[in-house]
Amino acid sequence: MIKQFETYIPSNLVLYIGSLVENEAIDFKVVNRRSTKHGDFRYNNDRYTITINKTSNKYRFVLTLIHELAHFFIFKKNRLAKPHGLLWKQKFQSLLNPILNKEYFPSNLLSELIDHMKNPKSSFCYDINLSKKLDLYDNVNDSIYIDKLNDGDIFYYRNLGMFKKINKRRKRYLCLRIDNDKKYLFLGSTKVKL
Repeated sequence: MIKQFETYIPSNLVLYIGSLVENEAIDFKVVNRRSTKHGDFRYNNDRYTITINKTSNKYRFVLTLIHELAHFFIFKKNRLAKPHGLLWKQKFQSLLNPILNKEYFPSNLLSELIDHMKNPKSSFCYDINLSKKLDLYDNVNDSIYIDKLNDGDIFYYRNLGMFKKINKRRKRYLCLRIDNDKKYLFLGSTKVKL
C-alpha cells in the first residue's frame, strides 16, 4: 500500500508511514495539484479514501499525509468529531511527535514545525512561517511572496490574472484584480509572479 508513496516521502520515513497504515483499509491516491488544498480525506460507500497532491516537496507530502491520516483515525472512532477540532489536533500531534526530530526533518523546518504543532491549524498555509520554510523545499523558484511586494505593485496570480497590491489588513493583503476591479485578500505566504 505504501509502495506508491515511496517516491514522494523522505526515505527515512517510509517504515514509519508504513507502520501507520499497514492494517488499515484506506484507498490512497496521488492526484494532480489542486489550488485549494494539499490533501483530502473522504468516506463514501463504506470506503476510506485519502488523496494527496503530487509534489516534489517530500516534507510537504509527508506532513499532508499524516494530517489526512489523523482525520481517518478520528473519523473511525467518532464520526461526529469536528474535522479540525480538539480530537483531530491531539491525534495529529500523536502521529507526528515520534518523528519531530533532526533525524527526519532539517533543523530550519523542524523548529517551525515544532512551534506549529503546539496548536496545529487546519492547513499549513495558515502558519506563514512554516509555510515559507516548507516552500524552501519546492523545486519552483520563479515566484515571490506577496508580503515582499510594495503597495501598488502589480503581480500575476495563477490563472486568475493580474492584481495590484493595495495594503495589509491584519494578516492578509488586500489586492485589486485589474480586469474586473474586484478585491481579494491574500495570505502573506501566497506565491505570485511579477
